[in-house]
Amino acid sequence: MYPDDHFTGANFMAQIVVGDRKELFERLCRQVTELPEIKTSKITYDTIRQAIFDRETLGTTAIGSGVILPHARIPGLEHLGTVIATLKNPLPNDEPDHAPLRIACLLLIPADKPMEGLKFIARFANYIQMPELREALAKAPTPEEMQRQLEHLNKVSRKAIIAGDIMAKPSVVLTPEQPLKEATTLMAGCRTSVAPVLEKGRLVGQIVCTNLFTLGIPDFFSQLKSVGFIRFFDPFEKYFNIEARSTVSEVMTSDFCKFYEDATLIEVVFAISILKYPQVYVVNKDQELLGIIDQSLLLEKIINL
Repeated sequence: MYPDDHFTGANFMAQIVVGDRKELFERLCRQVTELPEIKTSKITYDTIRQAIFDRETLGTTAIGSGVILPHARIPGLEHLGTVIATLKNPLPNDEPDHAPLRIACLLLIPADKPMEGLKFIARFANYIQMPELREALAKAPTPEEMQRQLEHLNKVSRKAIIAGDIMAKPSVVLTPEQPLKEATTLMAGCRTSVAPVLEKGRLVGQIVCTNLFTLGIPDFFSQLKSVGFIRFFDPFEKYFNIEARSTVSEVMTSDFCKFYEDATLIEVVFAISILKYPQVYVVNKDQELLGIIDQSLLLEKIINL
């Protein structure tokens, strides 16, 4: 269940006047304690305020276009809690685009349901990125009018963020017949720890640095519980030198994650953050590589939740 499924007047504050960002956050935190899902819990104003300010110290939650989205994960919360406010007098704002703050959305997320928060943020971000909808919300004179404007949140025609929107070109592309020494030199030069392997444009594998470090090392090393006597073994270079004469095809792995362009943001986040893939690949129907997505791209181009 999302806040926009059951918005009431308590979810909105129209044309409020605040002197700075601290006062804005405190007003939002007090308002959110009036929501039924908070009133019926043991969650206090002090808990909410501390969580919101702690999150803000990690980096601004301003998302551009005059909108800020302070949020925090709250233990014991059953459903999302949201308060949206419009500011009569915009607040100065340096990041990310210097647009003065006119709209604030406070979001409390159940600690054990982070994906629900991410879904709401993605939909709200899509909504406010449309100038006509954002302006109508910013100018709404009453909470009732704000509620009427936000009824469009589930009906916006703008497409959701998909893999094709956030992918980037890989810094290194390898081929199966390429000498491993040449491949690792390219990867080192571009400071990348993962590289796709393409055969006639089709994705067939990947090279991961952490796998390369174990090449040629005796299998029993993985069973060792201590490094105390490893110094007495022959130098690492002796083992790796044997494998360095290999080609990419001999050491690449087929354990990689790929998506089509229309894969959703949630699928990508799940693959990287939960399944722990170092990066995912975006391909077309012919399995030709279109781009890559890694954790840094998610943080840079989407939002740091």
